[in-house]
Amino acid sequence: MDFISRCRERKKEGIGLCNLPYQTLSEEKKLLDLAYELYNDMEDSNTAYNVTLELVIDEIEKYIKDNPCWNMESEVDE
Repeated sequence: MDFISRCRERKKEGIGLCNLPYQTLSEEKKLLDLAYELYNDMEDSNTAYNVTLELVIDEIEKYIKDNPCWNMESEVDE
């Protein structure tokens, strides 16, 4: 829930690319799975939770920007 809340706060504050599917964010399984995976990969005991969360959101926004045809819900689950 922190992830979704922070994404919405960032949009409201105009932070980042603001290109996430905000209306359906809580239902975007692929995106949420990716956020979880990125967080686990980036997690470091020397880095604050909120800083890591910001980095995860930045990475997802960059990925969506660089892959505009990527549709999270249409991809086949493995």
